Amino acid sequence: MQPEWTHTVERLHGEVVDVREVIDADAAALFEMLCDPQVAAYMSPPPPSVEAFRGFIAWAQRQRTLGQSICFGIVPPGLESAVGIIQVRAQEPTWFTAEWGFAIGVAFWSTGAFFDAANLVAEHAFQRLGVHRLEARAVVTNGRGNGVLQKIGARPEGALASAFARNGRYDPQFLWGLHVDDWRQRTLVRQPFSVADARLQIASATRETEQRLRANPPSRSGPDPPPLYPFFVVDK
Repeated sequence: MQPEWTHTVERLHGEVVDVREVIDADAAALFEMLCDPQVAAYMSPPPPSVEAFRGFIAWAQRQRTLGQSICFGIVPPGLESAVGIIQVRAQEPTWFTAEWGFAIGVAFWSTGAFFDAANLVAEHAFQRLGVHRLEARAVVTNGRGNGVLQKIGARPEGALASAFARNGRYDPQFLWGLHVDDWRQRTLVRQPFSVADARLQIASATRETEQRLRANPPSRSGPDPPPLYPFFVVDK
């Protein structure tokens, strides 16, 4: 019998953002956010069009029904669409070990939005999915990505030579591990951040995002379901 989350994914409410499963209506905003060169610099090539993002979302939802992965959209107050994603996929059938990858629009960097979303997803993975260990990979030169993994409480466990193919080159990656016991200990000693300041910064980023989306309205999608488009943030 498939677990409940393969049929429906609950919306998770954080201190400054919500996370929920990605939906078809997210395609235009995710295309605008994740195809920004600053965001795409250290990740796999994102889907190249709004329609391709629709195909990615359809694929992600299918992976969830198969019990293989979940893709959460990061939704700030004031927006209906996701401005970033956090993917979690099983590394083996029991979900004892899972891998996660993430990306979020530039406007929301350093606002507390990702940190809040990552906490929600990690808690969900450990408490609801039965994960005991979360792994992440980040290109060595990606200071921001490695920094947020350290802030979440993950530990660098190794360096992987020539592990990530991008734009004709092969870059080394750090492998990060976050164990459920470390997570539980970390939640006991976590330093609070200013929710008020984070909300102000996110409100500003939301206004900027709304302006970008109005300036680049998506073309109307066709009536037929889009072709499935497999995509994981840190795959080759």
